[in-house]
Amino acid sequence: MRTWFVLALSAGFAIASHAAPNSPIVPSIHDVVPTLPPITVTESTVKAPQGDVSKSSAIAEPAPTWANLGLPADLALPVSRAKSSRETAADKAFDKQKDVFDTQQHARVAEYVGKATEHPTSARSAGSATVYGYREGEIYVVYAGLDRLTDIALEPGESLTAEPVAGDTEGWIKSEFTSGSGPNARTHIVVKPRDEGIQTNLIVPTNKRVYQLDLRSKPDWYMPGVRWFYPDEEAAVAVKKEIDEQAKQESTEAIAVSPEHLNFRYRIKGRDVPWKPAQVFDDGAKVYLKMPEDLATTDAPALFVIEDGKPLLVNYRIKDRLYVVDRLFANAQLRVGDKHVDVERCGERAWFCR
Repeated sequence: MRTWFVLALSAGFAIASHAAPNSPIVPSIHDVVPTLPPITVTESTVKAPQGDVSKSSAIAEPAPTWANLGLPADLALPVSRAKSSRETAADKAFDKQKDVFDTQQHARVAEYVGKATEHPTSARSAGSATVYGYREGEIYVVYAGLDRLTDIALEPGESLTAEPVAGDTEGWIKSEFTSGSGPNARTHIVVKPRDEGIQTNLIVPTNKRVYQLDLRSKPDWYMPGVRWFYPDEEAAVAVKKEIDEQAKQESTEAIAVSPEHLNFRYRIKGRDVPWKPAQVFDDGAKVYLKMPEDLATTDAPALFVIEDGKPLLVNYRIKDRLYVVDRLFANAQLRVGDKHVDVERCGERAWFCR
């Protein structure tokens, strides 16, 4: 039995050795993954209609080679990043529009700056100083000279809220000082160029306004001083003064006669209330009741004229602290609630009137 088993095993090894004498123990990758068939890529011969350019461009672009191989994305061949003709045309159109926009903006800004710039020809002079009329948003040209100082003076009482800022801090020297004291103290900004033909801008912030200056260095002349006057503010002050004078006129009443012809013979009777008249007089046509100074803080009384023992409302107006009645009366009464004060005109023969 044992002899037959050994003979059978020997025969098996012999047959295996004869069947695959050159076969390796580990199989090759070609035995596992089948060889892919060769693929030939040709351009599509389909042409789009002449009227549709976009479809023609889409068909003319071949699909990536790896898309037809069935390979996974991580084993795909590199894809070209070159722009198509449509993308190139779009980029050119965008660049052209951007250039047009930049040109328009440059022209618009130049126009704004040109309109806002105030040159010395539009300014006044006061001694050696150039005087500009200040308006918010305008730019003021200041000419400076080499080895010369230009004094820029602010309005008296105006002070800096921050350090003046210049665009070119290397080519220009600036400093500040104050002249005078108290409400008349004046801030001065001194500028000096380091070279001829240079230019920059200077922004000066103060507690009242902001100044925008265009500093220019000239070889042959300069401005020793620069000042401002303020037409808008001066006009506002003039308007306010006129309004105040008009209000003052409206709050006063013109008296028809001279003071020596006024009649002060009126008797005031009643409790000492805050709105009790201090004085009553007439000019022969109107009666005036001078009220206390604190009338504005109390309830203004109503005025009634007493005729035949009955109170009648009459037309009167109040100007400042003065009640003005456009008629004469013998008796009147001022009322606030249940409180009242009587006003009585004394007779011509009465020697005592109080």
